[in-house]
Amino acid sequence: MTSPTEDPDGRAAPSREELDRQVRDHYGSWRDQPKGLACAVIAAFAVLTTLAFAVVVLLVVLAAV
Repeated sequence: MTSPTEDPDGRAAPSREELDRQVRDHYGSWRDQPKGLACAVIAAFAVLTTLAFAVVVLLVVLAAV
């Protein structure tokens, strides 16, 4: 039976620091993510959604009058 610090083939399991390094190397960090275009798309979505909601509220108010 293997101990929790060994792989089934007898090698020592990697340390926490080694696992963290592997994850950072593979996925990068939040600082590596694209910023400009993604922010522009999210901002445009927020503005257009807010504008559409305002138009719907205006139409409901005008229909009730």
